[in-house]
Amino acid sequence: MYIWLRSDNIVSNYSTFFKQVQKTPDEIFLYHGVKTYTYREVFDASLRLANYLYHLGIKKDTRVVVMLPNIPEMIYTWLALSRLEAMMIPVNIHYKSLALRYIIDDSSASAVIYEAECENDVISATNILNSCEIFVGVGPCTYEKSAGFDRFREKPLFGGPYRPDDDDTAVMFYSGAATGPAKYAKYSNALINRNTNDFLHATMYRAREVIYSQYPLTHFLAYVAVMNAALNAGCAIAIGDSPDPEKFGAMLQATQASYLLIEPGFFPEMNHLDKGVLPDSLRIVLTGGGRLKSNIQQEFTMKHGIPVFKAYGMVEAGPLLSVNTNTDKPYSIGIPLGNVSLSVMKGNEAVADNIIGEICLMANMLTADLQELLKKDIQKGWYHTGDLGYLDLDGYLYFIDRKAYIIHVRGFEVYPEQVEAALIKHPQVQDVVVVGVALDENLESIHAHIIPKGGKRPEENALTEFLQNELPRYQIPDKYIFTNHFPKSATGKVVRQALK
Repeated sequence: MYIWLRSDNIVSNYSTFFKQVQKTPDEIFLYHGVKTYTYREVFDASLRLANYLYHLGIKKDTRVVVMLPNIPEMIYTWLALSRLEAMMIPVNIHYKSLALRYIIDDSSASAVIYEAECENDVISATNILNSCEIFVGVGPCTYEKSAGFDRFREKPLFGGPYRPDDDDTAVMFYSGAATGPAKYAKYSNALINRNTNDFLHATMYRAREVIYSQYPLTHFLAYVAVMNAALNAGCAIAIGDSPDPEKFGAMLQATQASYLLIEPGFFPEMNHLDKGVLPDSLRIVLTGGGRLKSNIQQEFTMKHGIPVFKAYGMVEAGPLLSVNTNTDKPYSIGIPLGNVSLSVMKGNEAVADNIIGEICLMANMLTADLQELLKKDIQKGWYHTGDLGYLDLDGYLYFIDRKAYIIHVRGFEVYPEQVEAALIKHPQVQDVVVVGVALDENLESIHAHIIPKGGKRPEENALTEFLQNELPRYQIPDKYIFTNHFPKSATGKVVRQALK
């Protein structure tokens, strides 16, 4: 979203922008830990950074990989690149050198802005690439090619030309490659602006309230639902990624946040918090981008009395496609946002309500380059996403599983989610992931990987007996494997292929 248009190209006087969002320059825009930053401080820092980056060689259409955690420098970078009309390519800080090299090479990025802890991976990723020439490091970086990020503070405010177009690319997202090669999509100013406004029409953000993001700001969900949405709605942003739930709860109290965007994998930690630790101001918790087991969601809501809503999206389209705001349907991923055409199909035919099928989108939602790249998944004008779900009678969408995860057992299709939902009810099961292991070309065996509760393994016969009251025989696992952790990707999703 090209926010600088709203300031009427004014470099140091933001009167037009603040009039539109009904803010004053000295109101708080950003919280980080115990520190607060006003709109004036954030915008001035962003314009100084824009000047610094411009003289380093980052100009209009320069492709810039941004590998930063949830820190103020991430917000400054986002705004500075927007002001320069450069193309931002957000990358999770946990990506290792091979994944990072692929993204830099594939995107033809010529600049990387990174945090010091990522430096070794940045160096390793770029040492055989010729395209990347500009390196900017946040923190104690030692790479001889890297310019120190903090040097922007001594620069004057940037006042260069600003002539953005609706079709100019604002951001380029890459998928986490959990189910195959990484996908990418470029989003124009107009598309991001439209998606942000569609999201705001579906949610209940109110001006002068605080949105707290534990979710990485480099993820498309936070990019739209936190940074762009907060600026557009006149909300303040609070950021942090502390792994300590007690500290996290204290930061929520300090900011008096109304909305919380949180990763699915962080909910079990939040469930360990005492009742009353979360502030009374917190009205809505939003999650997405991964699977949140219904028992964990239910425990959170019952303990803390706060509804959990889910958003659904993907790199290829949207990027946000639906969001739920209905407390009567807590496990739904909502109804499609405006400008989203969605259907549930088997083959090329739409299925009836409450029947599981493949979630499909109108292919024209994909950019032109993606329509060519993904043409094998486009049939009769519909893009087949590979996600399985169903629509209820009220038009609310429910996610079931990835199509690639279906297990074929004696002519039946077994959805791992259904088996996992049954096993998690066992009192000695803390977490479970179910996968299919091939026996031959047409037959698979069901394997359940289990993290025991309290470290005490349940008897396998007892698990099977328990499941006989929960599932049909063909859905009961053939083998139980006990472990103390699951392999996860850089984005926190379980890597199921590693369990096969």
